[in-house]
Amino acid sequence: MGGVFQLGTFIFSIISFLIVFFIIQRFAFRPLANMLEQRRKHVESQITDAEQSREEAAKLLSEQKRLLDEARKEAKNILDAARVRADEQAREIIQKAEEEVSRILEENRAAIARERDEALAAVTQRVAELTVELTSKLLHDHVTPEVHNEMVAEAEKRLGELVC
Repeated sequence: MGGVFQLGTFIFSIISFLIVFFIIQRFAFRPLANMLEQRRKHVESQITDAEQSREEAAKLLSEQKRLLDEARKEAKNILDAARVRADEQAREIIQKAEEEVSRILEENRAAIARERDEALAAVTQRVAELTVELTSKLLHDHVTPEVHNEMVAEAEKRLGELVC
């Protein structure tokens, strides 16, 4: 039995092997191959999705950089405009202050000149009155009212010339 080749057993073994092979292929290899194919497709789709996500992330990053640059430029423009406005306002304030100082100085000079003129006029008037009073006491008996008025006018005239 050990060394004899039996054709019937051989054919039966081959047929049994083929039947088992077809059964295994149909119920094991095909589902396994289908599962492996699905897994391959899934991995490919994930790779494709990852590539698309990476490209989209790169686009978003470049868009964010562009927006950030625009925001920086806009902020710089706003700051520059604010500086210009502040400089203009400072110049206007300084100019108004200088004009106000000039106006106040002019008013004060005019007031000082008025008060000086009034004081000089008052002093002149008082000196004239004292001169006339003193002169009239000295010349009371020798001067007439007409001469007295002429002397007062002459004294006022000469005091006015001295003061100016």
